Amino acid sequence: MSTLNVKVPDEMDEDIEAFLEDHPHYLNKSELVRDALRHMIEVPRLSERTLEDDRISRRQIEDGNVTRLDDL
Repeated sequence: MSTLNVKVPDEMDEDIEAFLEDHPHYLNKSELVRDALRHMIEVPRLSERTLEDDRISRRQIEDGNVTRLDDL
């Protein structure tokens, strides 16, 4: 197993400590970081259809082709 040293701001370290207190199933920071990285790497990719729908929506917003929520 490789070792990875990461520097974090003091405030983030405090947030991590608080998170660990609230989630005792993580025994230490290393387990938390490994789990976070695992989730980032293994996140299911969006389907091509969803990506195309997102592109269309962004173009519509950029073109001003939008409807106010109050008008629905």
